Amino acid sequence: MKKNIKYKKPEPKFTGLWAIIMILIISELFIYTWCRIQCVKTGYEISEEMDKNLKLITLQKNLKIEIARLKSPQRISRIATRQLGLIMPKPEQVITIP
Repeated sequence: MKKNIKYKKPEPKFTGLWAIIMILIISELFIYTWCRIQCVKTGYEISEEMDKNLKLITLQKNLKIEIARLKSPQRISRIATRQLGLIMPKPEQVITIP
């Protein structure tokens, strides 16, 4: 014996409610995905900037070493004698100002 099963047509009130709930869930998933992508993108940008910072710190250290080398008295003395032809004064050439 077959039973006659009659399906009820969903009421428009509940259909609209389910549509609103589904739209909210889908929009929430989109917003979550967008936030996650922005978070990952920001992480990559931070990593790049940290690498740039490390390179700049290394460059700064190298430049400080070069400045110290260029200011060294031995180098200045060598340039004065070889390139400019200067010599150290003799004791009798030195005049002390009181």
